[in-house]
Amino acid sequence: MAESGELQVTTAPVRRTQAERRASTRDALVRATVESLVELGYARTTTQEVQRRAGVSRGALTHQFTAKSDLVLAAVDHLYEEFSASVRQAAADLPAESAARIRLGVELVWERFHGQLFVAAMELWGAARTDAELRAALLPHERRLGVQLRSLAMEVFGEQVARHPQAEAVYQVLLTSMRGQALTYSLQPDAPRTGPHVEHWQSIIEAFTAS
Repeated sequence: MAESGELQVTTAPVRRTQAERRASTRDALVRATVESLVELGYARTTTQEVQRRAGVSRGALTHQFTAKSDLVLAAVDHLYEEFSASVRQAAADLPAESAARIRLGVELVWERFHGQLFVAAMELWGAARTDAELRAALLPHERRLGVQLRSLAMEVFGEQVARHPQAEAVYQVLLTSMRGQALTYSLQPDAPRTGPHVEHWQSIIEAFTAS
């Protein structure tokens, strides 16, 4: 209790705007979708499961996302934004000297194939093979992300790689090989992630840029 003569000041709680509440709900739904995709897989990631994890009403979910495909693609977009920010932050510390940058850049990109983005994407690729609705939604989404990922990879490897006439071939070889190698770890989650494949990727890029 305030002493006699003192003024007691109360601060009214700050009320969020409707736009802020919608954004908060969307963020909760997207994060819950990511968690469910990684923990349960695509088939068991239902809208009811996402709603439960996010702690929102059914109406709040359907107001934000009209279909499960919209929900899971928004989750992958969210993960890609976090992935891009992480890569750019790490790339800022890479040396300018090309050979060292290439070797460290390969390791940097490969490390990102162990995270939630790859797990979630792998779930969607597998499901899209037999789900026509998901496949139709996923294909243009994958093309757009592919363009962004190529641009990001060139930022990592520097100007010498980006200006090389075979830069696209370098990128495709690297991405396809890393994707395939990462898929094997879905069956061997405890296997070491380092090995001769990392040196092979480094040698491939170095050979391209030396030509």
